[in-house]
Amino acid sequence: MSNIYFEILRPGVNTTIQDSGRNHMYHEGIAVSGAIDQRNFKLANKLVDNPLNEAVIEFAYQGPLLKLKNNKINFSITGDVIFKIIRNNLKVEDGRCYKNYILEEDDQLDIISTKNTAYGYMSVNGGFQLEKLWDSYSINTKANIGPNNGKKYSIEDKIFIRSSNLQNIKEINLDYSDSSDNIIRVIKGTNFNYFPEEAIKNFLNEKFLVTKLTDRMGIRLKGHKIENIKNSCGLKAKKILEDKEIKFKK
Repeated sequence: MSNIYFEILRPGVNTTIQDSGRNHMYHEGIAVSGAIDQRNFKLANKLVDNPLNEAVIEFAYQGPLLKLKNNKINFSITGDVIFKIIRNNLKVEDGRCYKNYILEEDDQLDIISTKNTAYGYMSVNGGFQLEKLWDSYSINTKANIGPNNGKKYSIEDKIFIRSSNLQNIKEINLDYSDSSDNIIRVIKGTNFNYFPEEAIKNFLNEKFLVTKLTDRMGIRLKGHKIENIKNSCGLKAKKILEDKEIKFKK
């Protein structure tokens, strides 16, 4: 067992471990989990020569402040992220995303914030020392499953890192820009038939605002109200009962 680890000096807003997720647990009421931004998750692993599905640290908005103990590592950060490397001689370096770095023992990594993306990812060559649950390392905070008892990381927690050979690690500096076209693809979900044709038409033709209420289960939209069949039937039934009650009183 490796004794290399990150000591968490500041946990950040939403710091968890994620991989591609567990997508076979719906019958148990457990959502897919996994990295929200699968592209940046895989790029982070590629930059440190890991398998693409190796577990990474995912963070949102304000990231963690980490201190490395007992060895050096090779790491990378992807997304649109402001971060600094604080060397053990107190020299501070501005970090750059899509580039791999060597972090020495007692160096600190200050992931200050994300900018134009909500989420960012940090990978470490060799990966983190974790146990899989149902074939995934992902933390699901709603179900409290995964590493760290299924919870977000807190101050003074430790994240252990596997030993790795850094001799053959090559410096990579990827000139990458996320060319987003702001188009969201829509596919039929399991509850598609819950909505009448008029509601589907409204959803596909009206304008909606993507809010900050986002998690691994979905994104809350703000805009035109979409009625579902269950609610519509319920309202009709309520109206019929009210009409009967009025007639009865008369």
